[in-house]
Amino acid sequence: MHSGKTLRTDAPVDHAGKGENFAPTDLLATALGTCFLTVMGISAKDKGWKLDEIKVEIDKKMTTKGLRKIESLSLQIDMPSDLKADQLQVLKNAMKDCPVLRNLNDSIKIKVNWNQLKKNKKTSLNFLPIKVFRETPQVKFFDAGVKDSNGSDVVIHHGAAISPPNDNEFEQYYVHRHQTDHNLVLEGKRTFTLLNPDWEEPHHVIYLNQEMGALQIPPGTYHQSVSGLEGSMVLNQALRDSDFDPSKEFIPVSLRDRGDLRKAKEADPVFWIWDDGKIRRLKLGLVSSEHKINHDLIFKRLKHIIQEDSQTTSKA
Repeated sequence: MHSGKTLRTDAPVDHAGKGENFAPTDLLATALGTCFLTVMGISAKDKGWKLDEIKVEIDKKMTTKGLRKIESLSLQIDMPSDLKADQLQVLKNAMKDCPVLRNLNDSIKIKVNWNQLKKNKKTSLNFLPIKVFRETPQVKFFDAGVKDSNGSDVVIHHGAAISPPNDNEFEQYYVHRHQTDHNLVLEGKRTFTLLNPDWEEPHHVIYLNQEMGALQIPPGTYHQSVSGLEGSMVLNQALRDSDFDPSKEFIPVSLRDRGDLRKAKEADPVFWIWDDGKIRRLKLGLVSSEHKINHDLIFKRLKHIIQEDSQTTSKA
């Protein structure tokens, strides 16, 4: 290469490789995405526009029958929020000048989805309460249903499990694009960490128990869950759209490769706890004087929960 850089490749695990580096077909898909970015950048420079970050995500689908080759490429292009409609159209038209696209158009199905991002979205975090309709000293009957749910799964943590597991020293998170989660604790307790770079408050820690109801996690929100030594059991009543594909919705995302997620994790967290029969939302350092006494009581409770959580993690 002219730059003198070394590029390593590997075959994927389903084709006699280890999958430790880019597959050659990954590079072809990457070439298309970077070509789009390049021609849009050239067009913006010609117009005298200064562009904010543009992000391209590419989904590559290989053939399952006949000769092995790329069957289709699906591109999700996230454009800056401050672009005007005419500017956006100019950049879309520039895509047609991509030479990689010209070479691939007749042999691979290519689908492009455009999304103009909105900055600082309001945090969308909700809890759906459960309805207890009978309770005795040792038995509880409650309705765990979520309206319009079309998928359910039970996730059991045996002991101090982390889901998804860490990538060595880096945390990993799941993210759903076509599913809204509603996680209800059936047994034990579970701590959820949510990251969403698009939210005005991108970092949340929820100490979830059954009394809090079902934690709703909207699409595009990265999440990790942890149990203590006693383990836990959670029922997820999901809402899945027509594009839901389980083989693509549960791929761990490592903070190793995501600067935006590391930045979100560094933000001051918003804590959610169950205290005195209510869900408490606590963001440290943002407390008015008239709420100081109540804040101090909640903070003591939060400190106790964190200490319990750190003790069980260290024992594990």
